[in-house]
Amino acid sequence: MKSLITLVVTSSALLLTPMKSDAQVNMSRLAQVAKSCQENIFSSNYYKRMGFDTNSINQYLENSYNQEKAITHCIHSRYHYSLVLTKYPWLDSTGEILPGYPGSVVAASLASLFGSSNQTSILDCIANQDVSSRECSQTRQVIGSGANFREREIDWYRSYKVNVCPSCVVAHDEVSGSREEILKAFIKWFFTLEKAQRRELISLLGDGDEARELRLVIMREVKAAEKKYLEVRQGVEEQEQERRRQEVLGN
Repeated sequence: MKSLITLVVTSSALLLTPMKSDAQVNMSRLAQVAKSCQENIFSSNYYKRMGFDTNSINQYLENSYNQEKAITHCIHSRYHYSLVLTKYPWLDSTGEILPGYPGSVVAASLASLFGSSNQTSILDCIANQDVSSRECSQTRQVIGSGANFREREIDWYRSYKVNVCPSCVVAHDEVSGSREEILKAFIKWFFTLEKAQRRELISLLGDGDEARELRLVIMREVKAAEKKYLEVRQGVEEQEQERRRQEVLGN
């Protein structure tokens, strides 16, 4: 209970935390993300929406160390997603690749998963349109797990989709042969975009140093946001510890 109270106080403290002039973290965004994460990550109803075994998740989250891991991964995913949508606001209105599975979530999660790679081959994959081709191998590996989310008993908290889009988890598990079917649906969705939007998306997800650097710029801000959250949380914990000490002393 004490650790959960600390999480609540931390999201409020973020808005009151002064930042150095060279800091790159959007504190308002981070506070909103932290608040939404603490509301969802410790809510059984959130996991029930995805069909998870809430008993095992609740048991996992009884440990304060596991709580910190889960909330940090949530902040990572949601801050990243929010940042991608800020840089590419048109993504939010491009529709779904499958019912309950927005194309924006696929694009943002691919940007996160491709990360530092400068050999994604995604443009060649899309041009080829054969999801079983060699050109599609890397995209095929990262776009879907090839297994049901609800059959996993570990590391659910690491998933971009679990943290960002519960309906995507349901859609993923309802598709037979999910990896190939999701990639097919993504390619079909890509061709519904306007030409300028396609070029912008490839500038984020494509091969080469420029696309790689853009993904890394986004990731650096995400990492800075995680660090800032943990710093503020540590400060809140230290203040609470000092308050309890003063209570013991009668001050």
